[in-house]
Parts: sequence; C-alpha cells; structure tokens
Amino acid sequence: MLKRVVRSWIKEENWLYLSWYKGNFGLFPALRAYARLHRDKGIGRAPNPLTGGMVFLRPGTTDQDAYDQVFLDREYDLDLGEPKNIIDAGAHIGMAAVFFASRYPKAKVVAIEPEPSNYEVLSRNARECGNIHTVQAGLWNRKTHLRIEDSSVDTWSFRVVEDASGNGIPALSLQDIMREHGLERIDVLKLDIEGSEVEVLNNAQPWIATVKNLLIELHDRFRPGCTEALHRALQGWDYDESESGESVVIRDLRALPSSLGRRP
Repeated sequence: MLKRVVRSWIKEENWLYLSWYKGNFGLFPALRAYARLHRDKGIGRAPNPLTGGMVFLRPGTTDQDAYDQVFLDREYDLDLGEPKNIIDAGAHIGMAAVFFASRYPKAKVVAIEPEPSNYEVLSRNARECGNIHTVQAGLWNRKTHLRIEDSSVDTWSFRVVEDASGNGIPALSLQDIMREHGLERIDVLKLDIEGSEVEVLNNAQPWIATVKNLLIELHDRFRPGCTEALHRALQGWDYDESESGESVVIRDLRALPSSLGRRP
C-alpha cells in the first residue's frame, strides 16, 4: 500500500531511475540520488567506478542501459595497450568516452555525437574529464549535413540521413576529425553510429591505415550491408577478431605482406 502511494507521487521516469539505482547501488544511495534530481534540474547521477566520481544521465531512459553496458557489463574493458588517441563516434551521452578517458587518463578522447539532447548530456559528462573533446556532428564519408531520420526512437538509436537543404546537422569524415584535432593515428576507433557505418566503411581507404584497434557495433538489423562494408574495409589487412557485448572487436590491425606499402 505504502509503495503504491509513494509511486503515485513520483514521476514514472524518476521511479524507474530510483528502482534502477536501488538495484545496482542500494536503497540509501538511491534515495540520495533521487534527492539530487531537483538540484540537478532532473538530470541523474551514477558512480564512475574507475575514478570515484560521477557520470550524468537522464532518468528512466536508455541512458541507464548505456551505463549498464559500459560500467557494469564492461563492454569496453579490453586489452587495448596504452592508447594515446581515441575516437568515440556515436558517443551518445558519453558513457564510453568517460570510460576511456578514466581508464586511459593520458589519452586524448574525441567524442562525436549529432543529436542535440544527447550532446547536451555528453558535454556535461565531458566537463568531468579533462581529456574528452566533444564534437557535435555526425560521422559520414565526407563533409555535409544530416537530419535525424526518426526522432521517436530511443535516445541511443537515432539514425541520420543526408539533408540536401544544407541546413541540417553538420557531418564530418574521419579525415576531417583527425585534421581538426591534430591526430596522425587512431589507437582506438569506436563506431556505434546506427547504420552510418556503411558510409564510413565504404570510404575506409583514406583512414584505415591509421587505425590500430576498431570497436564497432554493426546494425544490419535495420541497415543491410553493414557487415559486408566492414569486410570490404578490412580486405588486405590482418587482425585479431573477437566480440565483446554488442561490439565486434578488431585488434592490432596490420597490413598483409602484399599490402605493406599501404601503411604509413
């Protein structure tokens, strides 16, 4: 009875946040987190277990799933050496970017996210880490403009298409990102771009030789051809392949003997 009364006082998204927090961190931390919602204007917090700090997320949304994926399931807790340059394309609210920045504090992490509401939270998370640099843009095969194809989907599932009007969201190629941030090599490239990997991978020749490790979530379920595009991009290269969570992990990219002249 008391639970029903209390729940009737609390917004649905905040109740989902409170339940999630309690399940992961305990009742009293959940109550403290709920109390902070008003001070933080409705934005939730959760512990960053790598630093003892906090990350920000939107209560009752797939932001909580993103936290679980990164910090509880540890999808990106991989042996990647000591990377200096990391690009997180499709950064969403920055969970993976914060993980990388915390795990590799000497690395430069460039986090790319096109959707404005996601980018707002990403920017807030980036301010907690001095080595994250944010870019509000979509990753594409060239400099152009994009628009959100379906804004009604979950916040981590926004898909983009080109906007011929030239008034949409800016889009950049990997070469543009590398040039603007002074990167000659990419030690870790994380791609979770909801099907846009087709455009990026089909234009891999100018940048594939600069990448050491590629972490990619493929989206053939709603954009056929993603896996084929990855296989084409990797032709002529040797590598170690595995899976971690929803990501295909391509580690230690190295040229095959027949293509040694391609790698700088």
